[in-house]
Amino acid sequence: MSTKKSNTEKKPKFKLQSTQSFLPISDIKDGIIITKDRRYLKIIEITPINFTLRSLEEQINIIQSFGAVIRVLPITTQFKIVSRRADVSMFVDKIKADMETETEESCKNLQQEQIELITSVGAREGVSRRFFIIFQYEQPSGLQKSSEFSEIRAELETAVMHIQNLLLSCDNEVITFNTDKEIYEVLFYIFCKGESETKSFDEKMYEVLSKYLIDESYDPNRDSYIPSNDFIAPRSIDTRLSSKYVIIDGVYHSFCYIPSKSYSNNCRGGWLSLLVNLGEGIDVDLYLKKENIQTVSTKLAYALRFNKVKARGMEDTSTDYDDVAGAISSGYYIKRGIASGEDFCYMGIMVTITGNSEKELNWKVEQTKKFLLSQDLRLKTFQFQQEEAYLMNIPVCNINNKLFKKMRRNILSSDAASAYPFVSFEVNDENGYLMGKNKANNSLVFIDNFSKNYKNANMVILGTSGAGKTFTMQCIALRMRQKKTQVFILAPDKGWEFKRACEAIGGQYVKIAPGSKQNINIMEIRKHDSEINELLDGEVDISILADKIQQLHTFFSLLIKQMTDDERQYLDEAIVKTYERFGITHDNDSLISDEDPNKYKTMPTLGDLYETLLKNEEQTGHIVNMMKRYVMGSASSFNGHTNVNLDNQYVVLDISSLTDEMKSVGMFIALDYVWDKIKEDRTARKAIFLDELWTLIGSKASDEAANFVFKIFKTIRAIGGSAIAATQDLNDFFAKEDGKYGKGIINNAYTKFIMQLEPQEAQTVQDTLNLSDAEIQQTRRFGKGEGLLIANSNHILIEVKSSDMEYDMITTDKDDLKRIAKEKMEAARSKTE
Repeated sequence: MSTKKSNTEKKPKFKLQSTQSFLPISDIKDGIIITKDRRYLKIIEITPINFTLRSLEEQINIIQSFGAVIRVLPITTQFKIVSRRADVSMFVDKIKADMETETEESCKNLQQEQIELITSVGAREGVSRRFFIIFQYEQPSGLQKSSEFSEIRAELETAVMHIQNLLLSCDNEVITFNTDKEIYEVLFYIFCKGESETKSFDEKMYEVLSKYLIDESYDPNRDSYIPSNDFIAPRSIDTRLSSKYVIIDGVYHSFCYIPSKSYSNNCRGGWLSLLVNLGEGIDVDLYLKKENIQTVSTKLAYALRFNKVKARGMEDTSTDYDDVAGAISSGYYIKRGIASGEDFCYMGIMVTITGNSEKELNWKVEQTKKFLLSQDLRLKTFQFQQEEAYLMNIPVCNINNKLFKKMRRNILSSDAASAYPFVSFEVNDENGYLMGKNKANNSLVFIDNFSKNYKNANMVILGTSGAGKTFTMQCIALRMRQKKTQVFILAPDKGWEFKRACEAIGGQYVKIAPGSKQNINIMEIRKHDSEINELLDGEVDISILADKIQQLHTFFSLLIKQMTDDERQYLDEAIVKTYERFGITHDNDSLISDEDPNKYKTMPTLGDLYETLLKNEEQTGHIVNMMKRYVMGSASSFNGHTNVNLDNQYVVLDISSLTDEMKSVGMFIALDYVWDKIKEDRTARKAIFLDELWTLIGSKASDEAANFVFKIFKTIRAIGGSAIAATQDLNDFFAKEDGKYGKGIINNAYTKFIMQLEPQEAQTVQDTLNLSDAEIQQTRRFGKGEGLLIANSNHILIEVKSSDMEYDMITTDKDDLKRIAKEKMEAARSKTE
């Protein structure tokens, strides 16, 4: 232990003690912490859920399940919640790794800005929390004290298994630490707040080992191991400078507590979230200590008799009468609980507040006290007991009775369950992209749609006009592109909003419209690399032509709304004959070009099929008349060979200039091409983005178009893809066939992002997604760019974050556009000067 001393002092007035010897840990063995007073402890980590956004019924079930957890816990248990500034180094390192293989310079610039955004938001706003349970081995009653470590370890592992199984019913997962190194890493994270933020445990371990190796007095043959505390002890602990705080590695710690009489008799489930989400540098420790039921029952019976006698000697108008009557009522409440099998516990809560200076610490303590006072909770500092509080605070389940008496509250196990602490859910998918900031607890949200955490990679973004859906979708698309996912965006409305970002990132912008110079030949059979699929499935002997003809029949059903069975048959014959004219049959080898075996033959166009149909005009006249517009009329740009390249990693297909009548045709042409690209390699990540989905599956959309989109959401998972859709006009979205397509697509998207909704839309979404009243009320209060993320069973309030470069690529705000245009004009002028 180190301390400051004045320049005039030659020796400290108190005995200095090393931080290693100050800690009460003796050893770590087989994932078990052994203390100096020979107690054996297990520490486990719990993944939290977003409890406050669950429905009332779900909350009640979670509280009841947590009550079952408390009943199986040992006599003494410590729950520890640690908050830190978000560690974004893993995500930054992954972006840097992606940059090394990125060939598009504009994408590299975006990646660099993404690093700066993540680092900036993480340092300024981001908070991460970890949740631990620490409990000690309790000698079974009636048995002699065991000295066999294997028995102790088995008992602790059995307790972990019971806790793990019961917490699953609360939707919490348990992370166990079974190796010594895992325990060291956790303790280093908890003990060394400042050091662990800038140094990994591996680096710390290397430093410790190096010091011993260069020490001439160290004999590895004599010293069989290095003391455990050398790896986890802080560099300095100063407990003598103030009665209100302790300085650990230069960080000021003030240990506070909730006084016994501060607790209300009535509280809501999950009330501890009030403390858990206070902010960065504010940790919470909850202690539970079970009492012997027989002893409690005896004391309770005595207290009841005493208070009854006392009450009889009082007038009911006495100022003390209500207190005595309340004590009697509480006594009977506890008696009934014990009779029904509940445990009697003492609960205490310690709050640790940290700051980088005395001034910052004092400010945070005062602000925390003021906030809790507004919530009918008082917070007190352990005056002149900071050292004892620190020793109780560290994760060794060491309850100081003198301190505990100040904060303990008697409670039944079912009531203790209302303090359910695992309430601050965070999404940090390992290979994820930044989605935004969790508004509930300021943690950063990183999503990986392709993660095994989700049943599929699909996502739906719902919201009213102006909520920021398209902006959010483009942010996701740009970040997926940076993560090496091939992105295809289909824009049936306002497609020009996607052009600026597409061209800025070096993407391919394709405008499908009458008169457009860009064309996709619907008749084309596209050659693709099937090597991966053949390795997985072997060679599949299926006619490629037959598969294409099926697609063409769907296309013509969109083009010609009413077609008889005879006309379909004539059309089928004409398609086959047209391909035969180009030497293509159901023999797949007939597709191979005579000049280049790596390419397919030249493909027919709609004009070639039109010529074939004209030869039998008497039977095909209706089809011929409908095709004239696309062969020689105003939409003749559809009659041509493909002249765009969809191998680009970022492709926008704009069909927004098409009329409603032609939109489903253009959509099918675009998706048919994209679908072929996506099916090429099931091992490669790719994503289809569908903006304004209501135009494709709404009440005015064709059945064929709606079915094709629905098929994408149902089957894209099987070929390693992701379908991401954004839509407004939710009433129309759910209108077709009594909501068959809207509900089906939402059910096949395991991630949803609900942005601001109109009241009528909110009711529809609530009924479809089974949202709670609190959640649906929240959607009405969202600002632009805010939303409710539903990831599997967890719900998170998010504020979408973008970098400056992304914002300028995506924004449609007229003032921003004026600014961007002005900047470009000035840049162009400076080049010419």
